[in-house]
Amino acid sequence: MDAASPPPAVPPADPSAYVYAAADLGPRQSLERDLCERASHTDWLYIGTTFAGIVGSVAAETQYFKHLETPGIRLMGPSFIGLFWGAFLGGGYLSLPKCDPQFAPGPAPEGSERSSVPVAIAIALASGITAPAFAFGASGPGKFDWPVWERSTRVLLPIGTGILGALLPYALPPRTWAAKKEIEKIRGGPTAGGGAMFTYTVAF
Repeated sequence: MDAASPPPAVPPADPSAYVYAAADLGPRQSLERDLCERASHTDWLYIGTTFAGIVGSVAAETQYFKHLETPGIRLMGPSFIGLFWGAFLGGGYLSLPKCDPQFAPGPAPEGSERSSVPVAIAIALASGITAPAFAFGASGPGKFDWPVWERSTRVLLPIGTGILGALLPYALPPRTWAAKKEIEKIRGGPTAGGGAMFTYTVAF
């Protein structure tokens, strides 16, 4: 071997590889920074959409469903009110900022991980408890000629649809929550529920 020959070049390190330290809490990769930027702003479009659903369902109940002759169809009004009320509560929480330049969500390198299930259950229960009162206050009392079973069902249905509506944003999440879960996946955290996730993007 010629003494003047240069030593072989060392291959460059893989830029995609990143080892997280215990105190490495902020977003480090470019993709993480982009996702954190998306998750750091309140998703007002999502909140506004669910609020518009509340207004629309209340208007449909007071102007249309409540005046129909068929009891089964009349029950659709409070059901939709409870559904959008729950989506407003559950989606409102998920639409709040979920990332900060100094702290990106995800499991800690030492293995500890916080679950979002307790918060989801708490909001769903709060929605189920408050949905009947909200539906009654928005649509007003029922008519005297309505059967008793219908009056009772108008209280029970918003409970179920309110709980369902509060959990619906986890299947169709706002951009803030979807970006947060993507950061967790990059950092090794599983998606909540282990299932598929759908979201939306809006270009201005």
